[in-house]
Amino acid sequence: MKLRRLLANNTVMLASAFVAALIFGGFPEAMGVTSSDISMLSLGVMMSFSLISLRFRGLDVGAHRKAMLRALFLSFVVSSGVTIALAQFFQGDLRDGWIMVAAVPSAVSVIPFCYMLRGELEATLVSSAALYFAALLITPLITLLFLGQAVSPVTMLWYVAGLILLPMLVSRLLRLLNMKEETRHIAINIAFAALIIAVVGTNRGVFLGEPLMLLSLLIVALVRTFGVGIAYNAVARRRGVPRERRVPELLFATYKNTGMAAAMSMALLAPAAALPAAVLMSAEIAWLIYVTRSMAPPAR
Repeated sequence: MKLRRLLANNTVMLASAFVAALIFGGFPEAMGVTSSDISMLSLGVMMSFSLISLRFRGLDVGAHRKAMLRALFLSFVVSSGVTIALAQFFQGDLRDGWIMVAAVPSAVSVIPFCYMLRGELEATLVSSAALYFAALLITPLITLLFLGQAVSPVTMLWYVAGLILLPMLVSRLLRLLNMKEETRHIAINIAFAALIIAVVGTNRGVFLGEPLMLLSLLIVALVRTFGVGIAYNAVARRRGVPRERRVPELLFATYKNTGMAAAMSMALLAPAAALPAAVLMSAEIAWLIYVTRSMAPPAR
């Protein structure tokens, strides 16, 4: 029972995975799968277990039109805009890496965290799907404007299918098992721990490299997560936005799909261009731990 409580604890699992990634690195190559494959599988598992409690029959997409517009604004105007502005402090591959971070949509794991923090899950699912379909146009446009080359819409379609549509189908099968809520939390936490080890562990060398470069990347990462997030939360609370709505909107404004950004940076640019995404992933882990503690739902 004590082990189950630890596995169900978001903070313990995130922090432990991060420390393990720094000490031991990523998953061994002998496993026969790449860190990118593990990242995609982990995200898929997180999404599948998060969507179990959601009923798709009778889902009214039109009722969440305002939520979708807010998510688009927070992800591609606020978050992307701040990131593009901060990218100008860098040159070469590092600047291009931050632009790639700005170009991708919010992380699909916004949905699992919204589920665990009891935010507006249905609106968050619809908004996340809208973000990824909008990214078919927005992501190539941003990369074309600021990098001179556009990400293929086919690449974005692959992410939409693998990270949203397939998990929606798998969640219907998992729903038949009638598993406990704690069991779902444990599955999500284990999958997220695997994601952290895959991404942070693979890029462990960043933390052992040039300290001034690491510090500059980390400052930008903290500004675009903690700075933007705390500022948004203060404004939203002052305007009376309920906690259930603030949870996903806080994540849409701060939490990008860094795994996608790192993969596309390495494929389209250069290995060094993936460093901003790797450092940002570390800052986002600290940010998610902070959000988990500060936005914890009231006890039932």
